[in-house]
Order: sequence, then C-alpha cells, then structure tokens
Amino acid sequence: MKVEKAHELFRHMSSGEVAAVVASACEDDELPEKIAGGVLTYQQIPLRRFSKLPEETRLAYVRRTLRDKRAADLGLYVLSAALTRQQPALISSFLEALKLPHDGPNLTTEGAIPAPAVKTLRRAVDALLDVHEARDVALYLRAFAAQPDVDWPALEDLLEKDARLAFEDRSAGQGGDGPRTNSA
Repeated sequence: MKVEKAHELFRHMSSGEVAAVVASACEDDELPEKIAGGVLTYQQIPLRRFSKLPEETRLAYVRRTLRDKRAADLGLYVLSAALTRQQPALISSFLEALKLPHDGPNLTTEGAIPAPAVKTLRRAVDALLDVHEARDVALYLRAFAAQPDVDWPALEDLLEKDARLAFEDRSAGQGGDGPRTNSA
C-alpha cells in the first residue's frame, strides 16, 4: 500500500473538518503565516487581493491549498500541529504503548523511528480503537505513517486491511473548494 500523503487526507475531509484542523494548528504562532504563504504561492494570489477577500473565500483557498499535491509538506506540517493539539491523549498512549521516547504527544527522538513488533503494533492500535473514535485513530495513524522518518510496512498493512481504520471520504456535498482558476 502506498501511504497517503497529507494532501490526500485533506481531500477526504469535509470542509468543517479541514476548518477545525486549521483552527487548531493556528494556535501555533508561526502557522498562520506559513499557511498564508502557501496559499499565496500555490494559488498564485497577490497578497493585496487575498487580504481583501471575504473570510469564507480565504478559507476556501486554504482548503484548496491543503488539498493540493504541491503543498503536501505544508499539509503534513499543519496536520501534525493540529493533531498534537486535538489528540494529545491518543498520541501519547500510542507512543507509550510502543515504548517510543516522547514528551506528551511529541516524539523526542531524531531520525528514523524504529518499527515495533507487529504484535505490539496491533495491540497498540486495538487499544486506541477501544478508547477513541475510529476516524480520529485512522487520521492520526495515516499522518504518522506519512512522516518521512516512519517506514513501517506493518502499519501500512494495518491501514490497508483493517476495516476499522478506513478513512472514508467526507468531502462530497461540501460545496467544493471555492474559487476555481485555470491553474488547477
């Protein structure tokens, strides 16, 4: 299985889910500027024009940017920042169950993250699903698997085969991504 990139995860989220992720991520003082810079760059909108747009139109451009393949790194950064704020208990319990060094929801190791034994990983995932909403677990595990320092074939296999970890598409019926340009 190919691990989904952050932009693919955003494509499966409803507009409300994307808005919640962005709002949570923006609690980090640096993120609003990074997101705005991504929108200006990837949507090729002049700052002056963007700043004059109505709030809902600006939010539509943010959603569109996070769903853009070119902004996959920005999307992963936003998603990671949001998840550490929205799901600290979920993340901490997962890292603890796998005995990975962490401080709350944040890993404290640099470089490649060693894969746990398959049985240990399955137990940790089962424990998460016993306590947390399946969609929250699925989103976190997919975001974790998308990290550049994670190469865990057993996790990829679980994400592909375990029906409880399906990340269904909720984007339909959300009014699209807002303004359309010829560059999309």
